[in-house]
Amino acid sequence: MASARPRHAVLVVEDAISVRTMLAEFFMRHGYDVLHARHPDVALKRLSAAGTTVEAVILDICLDDHRSGLEVLELIRLDERFVNLTVVVLTGLARLDLREIEIIRRNRAHLLYKQQGYKKVFERLGHLIRPLTAPASVPAGAPRPR
Repeated sequence: MASARPRHAVLVVEDAISVRTMLAEFFMRHGYDVLHARHPDVALKRLSAAGTTVEAVILDICLDDHRSGLEVLELIRLDERFVNLTVVVLTGLARLDLREIEIIRRNRAHLLYKQQGYKKVFERLGHLIRPLTAPASVPAGAPRPR
């Protein structure tokens, strides 16, 4: 009897439910299980519990509890299990300051701006995180960047 291939997950850390839902739909169409978190502490607990089945983290910078997603990024990299994990910082901010850009660079994360439009965001995500199934189109009803 052949064993089933292990499932892979993507952790989406985003406070806006519409964006979380859209990202979850995109990754599920690509064959991934999706974990959700709105708060940094929940994100870190879910990542730790899921362990190496998580293939990537999509991380908003401005989270619901006014803490920075960059704090989550730095804490992720402190765990030796996740030093090579793909992390994509997705922000609605028009620009970042030099300190924020340095944190992203130093922690080997990718940066995407919501202002580029979700079609471009999804195209880029499709290149950064290998699809497990055939690529899907941008989910219907993609909200405008905030």
